[in-house]
Amino acid sequence: MKIVAFVGETFYSNNGSYYTKQTSAAFIQDAIGTESVYVCSPSQPVDMPPKGFSTVVQEEHFYSFPSYSSTKDFALKSIFNRDYINSYKAKADKVINEHKGAYFWIRTPSIGSIIFGIQALKAGEKVIHHMCANASSTWRDNKYSLPEKLFGFLFSRYLRFKLGQICKHKNTINLCTGDVLEDFSAQYSPANTFQFVDLMAKAPKCGDVVESQSKPLKVLFLGRIVKDKGVLDLISVANKLKGLVEITIIGDGPDLIEAQQEVEKLSLQESVHFTGQLSHSHLGQYFKNTSLVVVPSNNHYEGFPRVIMEAWAHQKPVIVSHVGGIKAFVKHGENGLIFKPGSQSELYDSLLSLVENENLYSHLEVGAQNMARYSNQQYWLDRLLTIIKEKK
Repeated sequence: MKIVAFVGETFYSNNGSYYTKQTSAAFIQDAIGTESVYVCSPSQPVDMPPKGFSTVVQEEHFYSFPSYSSTKDFALKSIFNRDYINSYKAKADKVINEHKGAYFWIRTPSIGSIIFGIQALKAGEKVIHHMCANASSTWRDNKYSLPEKLFGFLFSRYLRFKLGQICKHKNTINLCTGDVLEDFSAQYSPANTFQFVDLMAKAPKCGDVVESQSKPLKVLFLGRIVKDKGVLDLISVANKLKGLVEITIIGDGPDLIEAQQEVEKLSLQESVHFTGQLSHSHLGQYFKNTSLVVVPSNNHYEGFPRVIMEAWAHQKPVIVSHVGGIKAFVKHGENGLIFKPGSQSELYDSLLSLVENENLYSHLEVGAQNMARYSNQQYWLDRLLTIIKEKK
């Protein structure tokens, strides 16, 4: 088996190797072997390999595509420069022609992936379509101006139309992360739609699951440091729970400095700690030494945050906002607590309830343990290969 994957994220090239922090290509490498995986994505050269990378692809297995900063940027470039979109399609056609008979993996709603997938289907090839986020409502986010929201709404309708075309094609296998995306795909092709999480978490070794409920309660946030991931909400709530919680924040992003400044402003240095970006192989120790994981997103694009299952792999309860497709697996009061996106008061109440109620924490801990079967990479590697075999 050979898979050619357009994963969308930017890779950084150095001395014949391509690196990225994301793990979508690494999962495919783990599934079928590095030598059988070819990756297509935007890239840019760097003087040194980036810190905290989780994926590496050798030059002979990588195809560099034109870069774009966002879906909006791609759309504007395509509208005002026809050579841009035409060159993108031509590059895709060249790669597809070189690997006839392979499986072509796309990760949507990346616009580059959508175009790559459509070109592969036009060529009569088989496409594995991983739907990992929801592009249909991102225009609602408050960070956009009214004209941007109007443009975003119209373009999201176009993306939904194209995604529907991909979903219903007879040569497509649809892998959907979260219940919202699964419901969308099933409208077009229920027989070829499957729930799927490209999880990297390994089952912890005996003795690796240590920390239970503690005082102060040890809380972990793992993700991109941007406002719509709710990190500033979490810091604000930490201030109200000063002395009762100790929070570790793993990741980087455009709002990292603002988050650090907020911690200093509130004098929370003793209870809120930043590690920066860490490679996936270094996360186990942090999950081991935490009591629970918080996923406080307040955006409109989430599919199903993988960190939830990473927490369950280490038998840790979760507190998550009701975004995207989290209800595919999270059951309120059973394996986690769910709160309204952007509601600091509900996040505060959820954390306080686990500080004060040991029985509730123990109940959620058992629920997390019951999800461990689904919360390790091997389960999803086997699931992927079974689906491909059945649909061959």
